[in-house]
Amino acid sequence: MFDVSLYGNITFDRIINKELTDNTVGSIGNVWRYLNYINPKLKINLQPTDFGEALILINEDTAERASTTNMSLYNRKPKIQKSKWNHIAYLNQIQDLSFISKINTGVISADICRGNHLQDIDVLKEINYLFLADEDIFMDIADIVNLVKDGLILHHSGGSSCFIKNMSSFNTEVDVLENINVLGCGDMFVSFFINGYLDSNNFKQSIQNSHNSVTDYLKREIKRKSHEKN
Repeated sequence: MFDVSLYGNITFDRIINKELTDNTVGSIGNVWRYLNYINPKLKINLQPTDFGEALILINEDTAERASTTNMSLYNRKPKIQKSKWNHIAYLNQIQDLSFISKINTGVISADICRGNHLQDIDVLKEINYLFLADEDIFMDIADIVNLVKDGLILHHSGGSSCFIKNMSSFNTEVDVLENINVLGCGDMFVSFFINGYLDSNNFKQSIQNSHNSVTDYLKREIKRKSHEKN
């Protein structure tokens, strides 16, 4: 059995900011990279369903990003593997969501990115936990919580609000950082959470630890770039 299976979009990302231009692998490639950074011992099954490209402009001065994408130049049917955790990125950018009903082991989480509307709202009934950035809210929060199996994690630059069916809703707060590259922060947060929850089975603590870990990572990046400039 795998620890984590990753399904969904994988992209060739062309990243531009005022300091550099770079090419990298995005979407589930980001989650794979962070999971390997956090815990190299994890057994990860990587199953792209849609292959695409993205052009991403980053403004670190304002901690903003903008992009134009074609997330599904071509697609393939994934091979479903037994896993403790299954994460899907991004529900609203995948051409064929029928594979989700074939996942019959472990927890299923997913996220949604900006861009296309989610065409099949009923697919949320197959998702245990939905991760959603506050800027990407696509319908009433209460309706989302009613649809998903276990809950919604609504995250933003200062933390998150969690609406979980088997516990009281709660908020988590962290420092808001300035002058950072926000690209991939959502994927990083998901990666820290998956690893933390698999290790501890403590939902609330895993959320808080994940936010703290992302903040620490970004602070180290800010310090590293400051040293490079000097």
